[in-house]
Amino acid sequence: MNIRDVAAAAGVSVATVSRVLSPKPGSQTVRPETRQRVLEVVDRVGYRPNDLARALLQDRTATVGLVLPDISNPYYPPLVRGVEDAASTLGYRVMLCNTDRDEEKTATYVDTLIKTRVDGIIIAGGSTTMPMLRDVFEPYRTKVVVVGRHELEYPSIQVDNVAAMGEVIGYLTGLGHRRIGFIAGPASSITVQDRVEGYRAALRAAGIGYNEDLVREGDLQEQSGYDVAGELAAQPTRPTALVAANDRMAVGAMAALTDAGLRVPADVSLVGFDDVSLASYIRPALTTVSVPTYDMGGAAMELLAREFEEGGGTPEPGARVLSTTLMVRESCAAPPR
Repeated sequence: MNIRDVAAAAGVSVATVSRVLSPKPGSQTVRPETRQRVLEVVDRVGYRPNDLARALLQDRTATVGLVLPDISNPYYPPLVRGVEDAASTLGYRVMLCNTDRDEEKTATYVDTLIKTRVDGIIIAGGSTTMPMLRDVFEPYRTKVVVVGRHELEYPSIQVDNVAAMGEVIGYLTGLGHRRIGFIAGPASSITVQDRVEGYRAALRAAGIGYNEDLVREGDLQEQSGYDVAGELAAQPTRPTALVAANDRMAVGAMAALTDAGLRVPADVSLVGFDDVSLASYIRPALTTVSVPTYDMGGAAMELLAREFEEGGGTPEPGARVLSTTLMVRESCAAPPR
């Protein structure tokens, strides 16, 4: 069955059927009884519109691509939900791409999204390898919004990771900690770079020298947090507090400290970052920085939709910065005597 067959069966024109099935506001101009008759025919014959043909005709697919580095990271599902909820409200569908932080895979996914004529792309997860995407985007008019701080000249939704980490270190020094270890993430991540910068700046502000022996690089997963925390805990003069660049590594670190016979927070205080759902359910409950990932996803989709409405060429770069919150729970205390 094609659209002409549906129109004949419903006793209306092809244009009327098109308006009824269109996601655009113009579909509401069809009289309710006519609309109902068309939908009944569509349901009876099992007609499905040709989205590709419609996209070529209207130069619009009502679809956006969402590119993520690691969907297994519990940081990202709330962000995806924020994008999807906003997209559904605005009349868009979302295509999800997981890149595993692989540069070639990222470029391939973005190229595929462009070839399938998505109206826009949201890229989450900052990386120093992202500038290679400029060459992919250059020949096209695809709208782009990024989540996090990127080296890409596109509108973005961000949080201030430097200030947030400064608040964490200020909290720990306020408790009396002077030997504060840091479990960082991959140096290729701009988000991690910002958190390292915030760590160093806050130590300076507190009059504490930077000690590279207290800093280790993890991979943002639990096992690396476990391994690095074990190394730091084994030092002759171990840290009295540990800060992890994300909650997954903080959870691994807590397990390592417990296995080493140390108590959190009586022997070592522990702070994470992101406030994933698990953070408040482990014991002791993890003190961490709450990042509004759901709101960031929704804001990114709304910003992208605004770019569609305004049209034109490449949008001017600019950042909307959302607030973070230090969630003080049970994993921190004054340093042991």
